[in-house]
Amino acid sequence: MATTKTATVKKEKSVSELVNALAETTGISKAKAKEVLDAHAELLINELKENGSVQLAGIGKLKLGERAERQGRNPSTGEAITIKASKTVKFSGSKRLKDSFQ
Repeated sequence: MATTKTATVKKEKSVSELVNALAETTGISKAKAKEVLDAHAELLINELKENGSVQLAGIGKLKLGERAERQGRNPSTGEAITIKASKTVKFSGSKRLKDSFQ
């Protein structure tokens, strides 16, 4: 009988897993690690709001972008709909980041 291989699906790390990894790597408490991650997120959000982009050394760049209003389709009914214009955050990986996956 032939055996079948199942694909291993890697799941995203949850916030608590990131907190645990940061605490373990740096030797700080989990509470302090959570505080650091929360502060980092706030700093990134505020910087994007104020300047429209954030350079993360060795990782890449976050940039605020805009999506124009466009036409789409309701997948249930097939009816044409208008999708409102919206703002989004775009990420561009640094050369170092991209090269690490070669």
